[in-house]
Amino acid sequence: MICNATSIKKYLDKSPKIFFLYGSEIVLINDSADQINDFFKSKGFSERIILTKENFKDAHKIIMQNAGGSLFASKVIIEIIHNSSGTTLPKDILSIFDSQNFDNVVIIVRSTIKKVNKNSAWVKLIDSKALIIECNKLKTYEEKAWVKDRLDFMNKSVADEYTERLTSMFAGNLVAQNNEINLLKITYSKNTENKKIEYDDAEFMPYELEDKIIELDTKNAIRIIHTIKKNEDHYAQYLVSIVGSIINTSISMFQNKKLSLEDLGIWRSKVPGYKKFITKCNIKKLMPLQKQIYHLDLASKGLAGISKEQFWYELENMVVQLTSN
Repeated sequence: MICNATSIKKYLDKSPKIFFLYGSEIVLINDSADQINDFFKSKGFSERIILTKENFKDAHKIIMQNAGGSLFASKVIIEIIHNSSGTTLPKDILSIFDSQNFDNVVIIVRSTIKKVNKNSAWVKLIDSKALIIECNKLKTYEEKAWVKDRLDFMNKSVADEYTERLTSMFAGNLVAQNNEINLLKITYSKNTENKKIEYDDAEFMPYELEDKIIELDTKNAIRIIHTIKKNEDHYAQYLVSIVGSIINTSISMFQNKKLSLEDLGIWRSKVPGYKKFITKCNIKKLMPLQKQIYHLDLASKGLAGISKEQFWYELENMVVQLTSN
């Protein structure tokens, strides 16, 4: 079976427990994978194994080891992350689709392949054994529906307002929209309809990182990261959202001179600092960072196949790039 990423919910309880996700929109690939994970977690699949390139040769063996025939066998989700600029899957992964469908194992193959030939033998094989989820660029109305669906943690009227705002400011850019939604998830409170976050006692507050970045204060920005890494590393995802918001805001101002910083949600007191920061930025440097921040967001959730140390190194390196002329 083949479906679009926006209609995946209709197929989850009707398909085999093996999924192939591909397409040009990495955000949709990862969002679809999250939906599959959430659906099967609700069915008792409590364990999760993530395989990357280093494990491909052992993938079939790992699946068979977890596909126990015991009544009390663990229910496992095995997620295979395939990063490649090629146009087909390696043999080690293709062989997985020849496996039988096991009751206690769910297999998710997330691939960076952008296009496939549906008449090719390998695609026909997968089509006969799995649910293929196409994650391609959305039309305008699909994009609005996708954003609104992601804002289900908000009251309806506020979600409608943010849907229009995000799809207008970041039209066609799901990476930027997703970064903003992730920040809203952390800071939004239904009770006050405002951005709100509480902190425990800490030497630095995570939001201070924003101030140091827009001030181009590399030394103190890195100092904040080091301190939070040591004492408050549970703020990792929030730090990523802060850096992502700075990048998205700056790119939006370059792309649409009619926008004001307040339109983009920047507090009035921070507008002068942002203006100085943006005048010293280079959009050619910012665009690659926007994709990198999405990778770091996945890493902060343990989904990018990198170590914690590598995550903090990459975050620090990105801040250095942002604060260096």
